[in-house]
Amino acid sequence: MITAGDVDHAKPQPDIFAVSLQRADLQPEDAMVVGDSVWDVEAATRAQLLTVGVETGGFSRFELEHAGAIAVFQDPADLVRNLDDSPFTRLFDLART
Repeated sequence: MITAGDVDHAKPQPDIFAVSLQRADLQPEDAMVVGDSVWDVEAATRAQLLTVGVETGGFSRFELEHAGAIAVFQDPADLVRNLDDSPFTRLFDLART
């Protein structure tokens, strides 16, 4: 778990994701973010992470895509229903090789 006390700057700065990657001993290409705000997408992009958006944070598909989300789903259930066609499939396939 990472909290605001673990970082110097809040989103849209990438600090929270940089600390997350470091603690998990991952590289940006080995992870993906699910976010529901433009600040999530902007921070993840600055940390060189791909981001999938969900429209549960009051932001539209257009706003999330404009911020840099590579795919947008209505909510987590929509993401799960479409998991096989989501960007996560590519990440899982890469992890298997």
